[in-house]
Amino acid sequence: MRLPSRFIPPRVSPRLGWSGAFLLVSILIGFVCFIYSLSKVGRYVAAAVVCSVLAYSWFQNKRTKRRFELLAASRNGDSICEFASSFDTRSTDTWIIRAAHQELQAILQSYLRYFPVRASDSLLVDLALDVDDVEDLLRDIAKRSRRSLAKTEENPYFGRLNTVKDLVLFINAQPKTTL
Repeated sequence: MRLPSRFIPPRVSPRLGWSGAFLLVSILIGFVCFIYSLSKVGRYVAAAVVCSVLAYSWFQNKRTKRRFELLAASRNGDSICEFASSFDTRSTDTWIIRAAHQELQAILQSYLRYFPVRASDSLLVDLALDVDDVEDLLRDIAKRSRRSLAKTEENPYFGRLNTVKDLVLFINAQPKTTL
């Protein structure tokens, strides 16, 4: 008998740690020293560039957040139940379905507290993920659902990861780990 997906191991959030904090502070101090070593005009130019990049990032983030809000409003509060019903749970591991939903929620949380993910959502277009995000997502879902990512080239879904459903089916086709 399969263990219900509610017993899936909890999501572990990555922590920065002391070494990461030390690295960030060191970079910041180095950047401040570099700016201070510039001439007066150089400081103004550097400040203008930094302010421009921050303003552009802020506007892009607002635009993306608004797009996610409109998309979520059109979905009438879909939950994990609607997401799971998009899959044949007799042939698809429910741990993978739950892990995929939870990991996507964690990624999209910076835009919206809860985003109603659908299996038909495009990873790159609808969810605005990049290739690195998809690779991290694959690794995290596989780890939580106890699947191996060895020999992915032999997977029938290899090279065809376009939608969330493709992602779930890709991991489902991977072999289980012993623990």
